[in-house]
Amino acid sequence: MKTYRFYSFLLIFLSVVCFVPAEGDTSTEAARAYQTGMQALARKDNHAALAAFQQAVKLDASHAEAHYQLGLLYGRQSQWKPAIHALQAAIKLTPNFTDAHVRLGEAHLIGMANAKDAVDPLQRALQLQPDLLRAHRLLGTAYLRLNRIDEAIHHLNKQAQQNSEARYLLGLAYFQAEDFTQAIPNFEAVIKRQSRHTKAHFTLGNCYLRTGKIAQGRAALRTFEKLTREEEQLTTLQRLISNNPQRLQHRYQLAELHIKRTEWKPAIAELKACLAIVPHDEKASELLGYIYLQTEAYMDALEIYGPLVEAQPKSAIYRNSLGIVYMMLKKPRQAVTQFETAIRLNTTNPQLYRNLANAYRQIGEQAKAEQAYQRYRSLTK
Repeated sequence: MKTYRFYSFLLIFLSVVCFVPAEGDTSTEAARAYQTGMQALARKDNHAALAAFQQAVKLDASHAEAHYQLGLLYGRQSQWKPAIHALQAAIKLTPNFTDAHVRLGEAHLIGMANAKDAVDPLQRALQLQPDLLRAHRLLGTAYLRLNRIDEAIHHLNKQAQQNSEARYLLGLAYFQAEDFTQAIPNFEAVIKRQSRHTKAHFTLGNCYLRTGKIAQGRAALRTFEKLTREEEQLTTLQRLISNNPQRLQHRYQLAELHIKRTEWKPAIAELKACLAIVPHDEKASELLGYIYLQTEAYMDALEIYGPLVEAQPKSAIYRNSLGIVYMMLKKPRQAVTQFETAIRLNTTNPQLYRNLANAYRQIGEQAKAEQAYQRYRSLTK
């Protein structure tokens, strides 16, 4: 009977032991989940990454890096309260985690619009890494919002030379201190780097007016008004496209506005969207070809203008553009063919003769080049 009881106790004990997971196994599983999350991030699969990091901290609450990555992902989704909670957890586990302090300050400042709570983590980040420019810019921004102007100027000065937004904020700090003479060169430098920085034009205009430079102030404010109208137009067109994605007219208008603003990437995106809706659409192709010429993407331009010339063989404009592409690709003989055909289609456009003269020179036809150039001169008199 005693033997039976001993074996019964042993079986119960062993069953309990078997169902208690080893701490090492849990940590290993958490590490695997973390690696799965990092691989998902590399694939830009944020949804899978979020699930993996959540699993990692569930298995091992002491995994600081997993908490940190969760904080970043929550921030990208504008879920700022969970982001702050995750970053605070990372910092509690690893107090010297510099970037977690920076991200926490950013979450408070940008996400929650709480400059006061942003100060401590950003100060801590700078204690750990005094030359961290991003932390200086964010802390300067926080101090500016708290009207601690001298401290804002001190920190914003650290990154003003490298970062346009830091320089704008530095100008704004001087403006709030009514030191307009110091503010002006900062706003001018921002506009030199970013000619369409609407707020810089507005504040610069006010600085000029405050310092008696009336004409310059009015000019800056006119530019501000123009840029504001453009931005309102962009917003309206984007809303119309969202409501009716298949309507090409609004996409053309948005692309043309981006082209006017030399915003090439969004213009290309809109025109490619047009071509996805209507392949070989002539207007979208023409605008896309123009952008490729402007951005010196000549192989891409060739893929546009070649089919355009095939579709519209009597277009002197398309043939001239194709000729220019061939010239830039160091294929002057193909360019000559296109320019000669363009001239037969349009005998009065002087630019066609000038282009042809340049192409003739490239292939060594000096007499023909001189003849074409003389024709160009006669048409421009």
